[in-house]
This record gives sequence, structure tokens and C-alpha cells, in this order.
Amino acid sequence: MRRLLRPAIVIPAVAVVLFGAGIVYAVTTGLDSGAVDENEQVLAEVGVYPSSKEVGRNSETFAGAEAALPVPKGVVTTAAYAPPEGTDQLEIVNYFLSRLRPDWSAEVERSLAGAPGTTTERSYRVTFSTADQCLILGTAGMVADLAQPVYTLSAYGREGDSC
Repeated sequence: MRRLLRPAIVIPAVAVVLFGAGIVYAVTTGLDSGAVDENEQVLAEVGVYPSSKEVGRNSETFAGAEAALPVPKGVVTTAAYAPPEGTDQLEIVNYFLSRLRPDWSAEVERSLAGAPGTTTERSYRVTFSTADQCLILGTAGMVADLAQPVYTLSAYGREGDSC
């Protein structure tokens, strides 16, 4: 029995089990690990607003947009960041606009005022795009009644003519 518990045997066995579990997870959730890797690379290249702290990250697969919701199709990786105290959403929007253009085209939208759970201040949704990638900057978490204001960056592969 002692011979089976040697590190030279246990470590590779654990690695094989974890690898197998990862494959099962990817198959059952429908996540394409290549797409997640590409999204992670985009988020790393785009960076964050200076002194922001990451507070969460998630990758999900979406089948496509519902008629009333602007939901992307495919694997989307979203990261949430807490900006430095006192930073307003327009500073974050302007930072990313100046950092990403002209390599990325940008479309800036404003939310409806007075959405549930928010102040009367309007938030921003900026959709950046290149020939093969999309990135959405969202500031709704900065005007919602949250303990910690956050902005989000969501990366996904471009399919078709628009993001």
C-alpha cells in the first residue's frame, strides 16, 4: 500500500484526474476552452483602469441574442473591477476610448435613466470591435446601489458583421 502513495505516482495520477474532470466540465457546460483563452488574452491586452482591483471573473456560453436584450453569441468572458474611490464612470469610459482607439472602433450608448436599483444617473455601455473580437465596457455597476461600485469588461469573438 505504501508503494502506491509515493509522490511519483500520486502527482501524475492527480493530474490525470484533474485533466479528465476539466474535459468533462467543458463538455457539459459547452465552454470552448480555446475561445476562453482568446477572451482572456483580449482582457489582458486591454488592461484595466489604473489602480482598479478585479473583484470577479466568469466565462459563459450564450446561444444568441433575445429580441429585446443585447446578448452576444458564443463564449463570453466577463471581468468585474472596482475602480479607485472617487472615480466616476465618465473617467473610465474616456480612459478606454483613448486607450483602444484607433485599433478598436467604438459605439457609446447610454442607459435609460432611473432603471430599477439605480440612481437617476445613466450608465454607459461601450461596444468596442475589431475584425475578429468584441469588447463591452459596462458601467451600470457604478450607478447601481451596490456596496462597491464596479465596471465590467466582457470579451468575445466576433461573429458576422457586428458585435
